[in-house]
Amino acid sequence: MSDNHLDTLSVDDLQSYFSDFHKDFYGYRPRSATPEQWRSAEWLKASITAIHDTMDAMKETAQGRAELRSQGWSVEESDFDVLEQAKESADADAVYYGA
Repeated sequence: MSDNHLDTLSVDDLQSYFSDFHKDFYGYRPRSATPEQWRSAEWLKASITAIHDTMDAMKETAQGRAELRSQGWSVEESDFDVLEQAKESADADAVYYGA
């Protein structure tokens, strides 16, 4: 995610974005921010970026992609490496078959 996009948003817009995105990703609205954090554009941008980074990390594994899809997120096939997925499948088979 490009930080430049977030730099164009007001604090009010960042608050809405973060609250909605947090709810979409975690299933509940954020409630742990202090009033100072909630009014800080930098804190809000960092929190939004952290969720995007978590999603990007999940896209790195077949299990993570499956979890994102099960939560209703759209994960394009171009978001992962076919060879990496084949290796994960082979590793899972080896564990299953006791190799």
